[in-house]
Amino acid sequence: MTYQTDPFKQLNIPLIACLLLTASIARGQGADTTDFRQFDIFPAISYSPETKLTIGVLGFRYLDLSTTEKTTRSYINFLALYTTANQAIVESGWDLFTNGNRNRIRGSITFSRFPNRNYGLGNEADAIVTEYSIGSQGVEDSVLYNYKRYSLMRVRFEPALLWEIKENFYGGFLSDVEFVWNYEQLADSVHIRSGEEDITLLEQNTLGLRSGLGVNLVWDSRDYLLNCGKGSYLYLHAILYGPYLWSDYTYSSILLDTRKYLRGFSNHTLAVRGLLNFRFTNDETLPLRGLSRVGGSSFVRGYFQGTFQNNHVVGFQAEYRIPFWNENRIAPFRQFWKRLGMTLFASGGQAYGQSETFKFNAFNFAAGGGLRILFNEDSRANLRIDYAFGLSENSNGPGRKQTGLYFIFGEAF
Repeated sequence: MTYQTDPFKQLNIPLIACLLLTASIARGQGADTTDFRQFDIFPAISYSPETKLTIGVLGFRYLDLSTTEKTTRSYINFLALYTTANQAIVESGWDLFTNGNRNRIRGSITFSRFPNRNYGLGNEADAIVTEYSIGSQGVEDSVLYNYKRYSLMRVRFEPALLWEIKENFYGGFLSDVEFVWNYEQLADSVHIRSGEEDITLLEQNTLGLRSGLGVNLVWDSRDYLLNCGKGSYLYLHAILYGPYLWSDYTYSSILLDTRKYLRGFSNHTLAVRGLLNFRFTNDETLPLRGLSRVGGSSFVRGYFQGTFQNNHVVGFQAEYRIPFWNENRIAPFRQFWKRLGMTLFASGGQAYGQSETFKFNAFNFAAGGGLRILFNEDSRANLRIDYAFGLSENSNGPGRKQTGLYFIFGEAF
């Protein structure tokens, strides 16, 4: 019997080489020309024991929808991946400004068929999961995790329509619709313990439709959407999920996301973020995909998304960004090193149930640093390569800590 460590912390050399090469030639000699029809596309090629060979593309389309003056605020992005392990994800997001920036259309649509993890409910990833599999010779093998592996298929649509109330302040409506099917446990059988007691990780309320409609308020004075250097951002939504939209689940969601960006010397930026995510229900449990979660590529990096999950989540992030370039430079970027930057970050989050209370000493902390590669001088769009450390002792099993390596287009926040 072996204990499975976190496979996502392994350095992926083929992907790094591919992305660095693409970054250096992304715009060639056209870096000094403002092009509001700019379309950045680059390959995503990687290999890991979990996914085998991964082949895909990532892209950004920058749009000018203004009839009066040019702007790079609008964009559409997409991601498409396929692996030799028969896994797939297709995703697109958009943030469009029209009518002189008085109307704003935001949203995303995602389809995925991918393995995932269930760490159970709570602010401690202390489950001990023994997975049993029967080999081709009929011999039973076992491996230990602190999560249960599963796979499912899902499609999610999150549109929002906003109107300008005053400069930088928008209000409107949004919807969240997700359908989940084909849930599958990846092991032949499992046994789950937490401490000295047998437990059952969240199994119920996995499949079906969850759909909701709500109100949305956004204050946004950021100078750039994809790589902000100064300004502030406040996002608030209140959504009610229920049978009036054919939802299989009834609950409410309140999310408050606040961000502040402070420009320092030599274009250095201090970015801070606070997040409150509350889910209320009269049922015993929320659906698995409806839980508030800590972890992932944009919130408390260093933990797998959902390592800590429950009805409510409180979290924060702070990041110090150091570009190696000077925006007042007259000459265009013609050397690769002038496209580079770096960042240091720290964060924390906690998850707790509807009948529990917030505790100041219950945060799960993480920290790390990363490299930045500038793709588009006009929109400041860049590639971030982050390596983060989860500081919670048992997040990857007894006495083990999680780590995470991230390759993402655009900043975490």
